[in-house]
Amino acid sequence: MPEDSSKGAEWVKSVDLTGTPRGFLPQDAATEASEVFDSAKSQAQVVGSGLFSFAKGVTPETREAISNSALLAQLVANKRASAEKAPIEWFTEYQGVLQNIGWALQESGWTDYSAEGTAVEVHQKIIEVLQLALGPSAGALAIIRSAIGMLQKMTAGSSWLTIFSRESEHARIARFQVGLVEAGKEADVFVSLLACLIEATTSLTQVLVFKFRSEDASFKANTAKVSIDSASLKELLPAIRTKVRAYQADYVSSIKDI
Repeated sequence: MPEDSSKGAEWVKSVDLTGTPRGFLPQDAATEASEVFDSAKSQAQVVGSGLFSFAKGVTPETREAISNSALLAQLVANKRASAEKAPIEWFTEYQGVLQNIGWALQESGWTDYSAEGTAVEVHQKIIEVLQLALGPSAGALAIIRSAIGMLQKMTAGSSWLTIFSRESEHARIARFQVGLVEAGKEADVFVSLLACLIEATTSLTQVLVFKFRSEDASFKANTAKVSIDSASLKELLPAIRTKVRAYQADYVSSIKDI
């Protein structure tokens, strides 16, 4: 195992998740039928407060490793920071976990987009910001649009809506991530990651269709470009899988084809 992977594995083993809540989901949501990860398909999955899309060509093993890594980051951040009282600190903890397991992040810093562009609803603003971040990649943007649209159409009780709403909406604050995972050259994996923070004057529900302009709410976002060595990720997968296995049913949704 490469030295960096060894350090990552030791760090994962050192993580203490004692006291992390479980048993959230009702039986029908927890046992909802799922597709399996398939490299020939574009797919999506909710992991905690994150909506992750996987482009064609990303191997099933890499998809699982990304999902498990995001879950580990969610659980650690939940334990170390209050999403409601200190959302920026929560995001810092989340990103710190990813960096400890080998994700190389190049982030843009937080930008207040509340008064920029033409978008009125949160899901429209997400697309608007990602369009700038992704550049001319129409295919990548289409995958994210489809994933967001799928989440919006989910019915109450589905694992997607149950998990995402529970983890992203906290009274007058909503914080969540949108990620696109793509295969790169020379076995590298690339993730375009958008962290979003909405602060409102009233309680937030159904955040993706929330009209932040008319509600005098702020919309801040942090875009990050992430590169991951797939070989190192493969080495770390068993350790991460072991650490998060007990929490998957309550924090990870079914897998859907886009």
